[in-house]
Amino acid sequence: MDKVLSLDDAIERLVPDGVAVLAVGGMHLHNNPMALVREMVRQDRHVARLLTSPCGALNADLLVAAGLVGEIETSYVGFEHLGLAPAFRRAVEAGVVRVLECDEAYITHGLTAGAGGLPFVALPEGLEAADVWKANAESYRLVTDPFTGKQVLAGAPLIPDVALLHAAAADAAGNAVIAGAHFVDRAMALAAKTVIVQVERVVPTEEISRHAVGTTIPGFLVHGVVEAPGGCHPTASHGHYGADEEHLRRYLSMAATAEGAISYLEEFVRGVNERDYLLALRRPAGDRSGQ
Repeated sequence: MDKVLSLDDAIERLVPDGVAVLAVGGMHLHNNPMALVREMVRQDRHVARLLTSPCGALNADLLVAAGLVGEIETSYVGFEHLGLAPAFRRAVEAGVVRVLECDEAYITHGLTAGAGGLPFVALPEGLEAADVWKANAESYRLVTDPFTGKQVLAGAPLIPDVALLHAAAADAAGNAVIAGAHFVDRAMALAAKTVIVQVERVVPTEEISRHAVGTTIPGFLVHGVVEAPGGCHPTASHGHYGADEEHLRRYLSMAATAEGAISYLEEFVRGVNERDYLLALRRPAGDRSGQ
């Protein structure tokens, strides 16, 4: 079954406006599925609840800047050594976006519970000593361990309706290979009801089969494959290119104000398709020839 779709078709067909829970893969400034995220903005697809990996970044902040997110379930949204996420912080402080505070362990184990069909998951001892669970009664509960009688912290399963992920390559059937660390992306694929994977290239199945099972997302989990070389920009794609710090700093500078964030979206997202976005990055600053 050929699951290769164009970028716009993948979002139009597989991500309903107002999707209940959308998960975005990647960690920090690595393997963010930015081509898919930008297309979400172009098509004005709203998200009732956005779920990030333990460390969200531009993949979350851009959707928040576009005014598309109602709630966010996360432990952190930021830009590592470059600073905090401006649109996220502004929206949360203004009460525009509701935060369901999580810790990293819960997101990891919660996705595993979602993938395994578990009603809840017992969390590692010691997390109950922090106050995160007290701020998010929807996701956490103190329960009695039936074996020891002790009080332990438990988390609800995380089951995204749609997951947007990045992989190095995939075949037409959706079997995908993740280059480098896969963070919680594979768990997202296992837990989600619908999975869209953007890849640097579509390859024959024989190439996928040469990789170890643990590095792959099996095709039966995947609903759409989008060939999007350079699609992680300005974040890094493991094995292909590093993060573009100059562009990330430009985003942070512009998105420091709501007006600046809108200007960024018009210049780099809504005002261009993905091909023209990548072409513009190769031109000298101020050169708009060919547009």
